[in-house]
Amino acid sequence: MYPLKVIGLGPGHPDYILPIAKKEIEAAEVILCGVRHAESFDPTGKKMLYIGKGTSLSELMQEVAKVYRTRKTALVVSGDTGFYSLLSYAKKVIPEKDIVCIPGISSLQYLFGKLGETWEDARLMSLHGRDQDLFAAVTENKKLGILTDKNNNTAFIAKTLESAGLKDSIIYVGEELSYPNEKVTRLTIEEALTFKEKGMAVVVIINE
Repeated sequence: MYPLKVIGLGPGHPDYILPIAKKEIEAAEVILCGVRHAESFDPTGKKMLYIGKGTSLSELMQEVAKVYRTRKTALVVSGDTGFYSLLSYAKKVIPEKDIVCIPGISSLQYLFGKLGETWEDARLMSLHGRDQDLFAAVTENKKLGILTDKNNNTAFIAKTLESAGLKDSIIYVGEELSYPNEKVTRLTIEEALTFKEKGMAVVVIINE
């Protein structure tokens, strides 16, 4: 009888996947993940269950629930397992005692490292498909790390900072982090109001 392994893939590039995560992914017979996740490892010979290819997440997780005890099964997630991953959802379907987590490097942790900034003193939050009180967060914290989406993007964050009177804040935008086309951009609020990111992006705010 096997546990379900929830594995953090890191920011994306294989160089940033922890050795233990690579080992567990290689050992897995069944893997549930996003299509892009599978670009970071060899899926040959595995039963792949892909998120976002027509089958609902609830159906995919029910399939996982049927097989994980008898086949080595992994749920591969972006970044770290404990930071806005599918771990919370998995716990609603799979008994917590049957879940083993393999942590990874989150995209925000990676960006803070790239900037040479600490993140122990930062407010971390996700606007990726979530409604959160960004106005309160930026007024109450001098440093923030934010996961974004196409609507809650850099320009949206800049507008919130401007409305809060924080016009001296600096915004750092990390795009395609860890990949060859990685780009980290330093922006003033005025510059950020019209900034258009390309691909996946995360944001760090420093309120001067």
